[in-house]
Amino acid sequence: MKIIILKEKLVKGLNIVGRIVGKNLTLPILNNVLFSAEENSLKLSATDLELGISYWGLAKVEEKGKITIPAKTISSFVSFLDEEKLTIETKEKVLFLRGENYKTQIKGLEAKDYPIIPDVTSETWLELDAKVFCEGMMQVIDFCAITQVRPELSGIYLSFQKNAVKIVSTDSFRLAEKTIAIDNPTNNLTSIQSLIIPKNAARELVNIFSEEERKIKFYLSSSQIMIESYFSETKNPQAQLVSRLIEGEYPNYEDVIPKEFKTQVIVSRDAFLNQIKSASLFSGRTNEIKLVINPKKDNITISSQNVDLGETHSNLSAKIKGEEMTASFNYKFLVEGLGQIKAKEVIFELNGQDGPGVLKPMDDPSYIYVIMPIKGS
Repeated sequence: MKIIILKEKLVKGLNIVGRIVGKNLTLPILNNVLFSAEENSLKLSATDLELGISYWGLAKVEEKGKITIPAKTISSFVSFLDEEKLTIETKEKVLFLRGENYKTQIKGLEAKDYPIIPDVTSETWLELDAKVFCEGMMQVIDFCAITQVRPELSGIYLSFQKNAVKIVSTDSFRLAEKTIAIDNPTNNLTSIQSLIIPKNAARELVNIFSEEERKIKFYLSSSQIMIESYFSETKNPQAQLVSRLIEGEYPNYEDVIPKEFKTQVIVSRDAFLNQIKSASLFSGRTNEIKLVINPKKDNITISSQNVDLGETHSNLSAKIKGEEMTASFNYKFLVEGLGQIKAKEVIFELNGQDGPGVLKPMDDPSYIYVIMPIKGS
């Protein structure tokens, strides 16, 4: 292998693929990044056997070849260099880095021993706007369950429809759903209509593609998903993520979302959030805060008490219709749900002290957050 590449291209690629490289004692080669000199580009790849990431950086390729190099060593060393262009050459199992003022060699391992990252060559695919999809993913990603008993709840559920994609997560105590509209469908969805992607794969998807000002392509199979972005000039891949899928059937979550409500509250998002946070200081071990909804006065009373610290009561003006109601919630769940809503006003629909509540942005029907109350309070 012999190539010339800009330092910024190499650094960007190492930062992207290096995120999934860890300290693997049973298979040391997984601590390495695979360097592959291809036609007009250097391909960097890494895998943890569950997730694979590849990045292509444009380069002048004088000789093709492959080698694997310790990720931590190469990333740290390159970050200290102040030269714009780097010459990379390999001889046997050694990588040589050269510039005007330095010459460095790093010992690696043979590329043939590196695990193969699958290529999901599926006829089932879909194109979506990268930034819009990643923003939607971020609105639900924190609400997965941490469980091995029901692994399907530990991932993000994607439901592919003709003109929309629904992104869903739940931990049984709260549920978030984001609907991404497809304005100009360019897809070939033939068989796979839904899947469950692991949470760590979803996070890496966001890390890689969230800044892209273009579409990304999803290739779907029964056991894996592959997401790619492309160079606009050549249509060749620029970044690629391949992940296994979580097996199992996602629960029929739509049954959990209330179709009606007993009381509806429209309130300032920031004011509501601030009063919940202040009440949380007295919420105790159960994280409980109580809401008393008074439609006659268009007023919410937010209170909490702690036998060791004391208690607090605050009032908040709101537009209210429906029944007078008292319900208690885990303040953390309310805070986290409101944190994913950016609208100035939120709609909070309630169904009594035992029924689920629903938070929605006032101006965005594509996002809903369902939260279960603390019963028997």
